[in-house]
Amino acid sequence: MTYRPYIESLIIVEILLNILSDFGMLVKRLVPVILRNFVYPHVKISDYNLCTTCSTRSGGGQWEGQEVANSMELSQVVKVLDTFAPTSYAGSWDNVGLLIEPPQKKPIKKILLTNDLTESVMDEAVSETVDMILSYHPPIFRPMKRLTSKNWKERIVLKCAAEGIALYSPHTSWDAIQGGINEWLLLPFGKVKDVEPCEQNYDTRSPQQYTLHLPNGESDTTSLQVNQQSLLQMLSERSASEQQAAKVIKHEAKPIPGVGPGRVANLETPISLNEAVDRVKKHLQLSHIRFALACGEDMAGSDVVKRVGVCAGSGGSVLAGVQANLILTGEMSHHEVLDFVHRGVSVILTDHSNTERGFHTHIREKLESLMDNKVNIMVSKVDRDPLQVM
Repeated sequence: MTYRPYIESLIIVEILLNILSDFGMLVKRLVPVILRNFVYPHVKISDYNLCTTCSTRSGGGQWEGQEVANSMELSQVVKVLDTFAPTSYAGSWDNVGLLIEPPQKKPIKKILLTNDLTESVMDEAVSETVDMILSYHPPIFRPMKRLTSKNWKERIVLKCAAEGIALYSPHTSWDAIQGGINEWLLLPFGKVKDVEPCEQNYDTRSPQQYTLHLPNGESDTTSLQVNQQSLLQMLSERSASEQQAAKVIKHEAKPIPGVGPGRVANLETPISLNEAVDRVKKHLQLSHIRFALACGEDMAGSDVVKRVGVCAGSGGSVLAGVQANLILTGEMSHHEVLDFVHRGVSVILTDHSNTERGFHTHIREKLESLMDNKVNIMVSKVDRDPLQVM
């Protein structure tokens, strides 16, 4: 009996299996490409990781059967956010940064970006299985004496902890930075120049410095630049008479160029008030705004608006000293509006969060890029201003 035919058959089968294996590898590599470019061309690569073991999508924005390799530790995400907008830039009264850190550690794969963390947004976060919420306004602002189910903000805190969802709020640090919300509010006015914050931020992170003048002989003195700890140490080593003769000068904190709340800028090409209103409505995607015309001003004048001031949210106090033809903010009091129009400044009011919400879509891709596209960031679909024009 000869085994040659059987051996030849086995060789042929092995060759076929190798061909099929190579074909399988080719299909495995082609599936993501086909899905990316033909089946779901509207889906960004950074939004969804493509799976080679399935063809259906799960509710959380991932693909079923997928083992997600891209993620970051919570501490890494916080570091990126703090680098993008240092929490030291926020108002001293504000409550920013990481507000809730879940006790159970897990990688951050998906973040929900919202202007306000309401209960409907919280439900959205749970249904989307996010690992972190980036809420522009801090849900935890005033001190909480208890955590119960009677108050909606307390319920949100409890739900974040129960679901293991981290919570971070940037608020006024995003207002102050270059490239932040207030500079985004300048975009509808075209090319601008001489952009400055309405109020200047100062470097409070560097240690306070002092100049210490110590007597050295009858007419000579020694001057030293020292920090507070060194100053106290050096003075304690001197006699009472030397301490009385010493002079201490406290250094002022250094201004941080281009950083602070609000923005004021000159327009390269002046426009009419009518055009300014139309541009703002288009930029903020609003059908209506509230407008106060400056005393003695003309809506149709072609070059009325030469200088503008903007402030996200409630800008009455921040914009109070601004010299401009037009200011844009979310809200201010009746009497603040009267003060502006009598000073010759027209006012656009859009309601508080309408000056902020659109920035989240604008900044989403940049934040993903800063996180090396390891984290998917989605903008809330249910977040909205509570006030509606009827």
